Amino acid sequence: MTVKIETFPASSARPIASSGSAKSANAVAGESGGGAVSAVGATDRVQLTGDAVNLQQFEKALAAVPRTDASKVERLRAAVDNGSYQPNPAAIAAKLARFEYAMA
Repeated sequence: MTVKIETFPASSARPIASSGSAKSANAVAGESGGGAVSAVGATDRVQLTGDAVNLQQFEKALAAVPRTDASKVERLRAAVDNGSYQPNPAAIAAKLARFEYAMA
């Protein structure tokens, strides 16, 4: 599969120079914005989207999860290898259902 990348002719490209005053993207592109845009001073703010907030909460929750218990993994690996591991299908199904319900 090929994708053609469209480019603008070199004659239409204009460098953007910083003159110290803020310009909107429309003003830089040559479109009329209907008025001047000024730089915001010390009152700049950042507002996170809902997804960003959810991601931060997820990262905090993930940081609280204990790391892998290597000894438990080794015990389970040995049990699987020697055939003594007997999974409980009902318990697995119940945990899977709880997980799916929590994700919905």
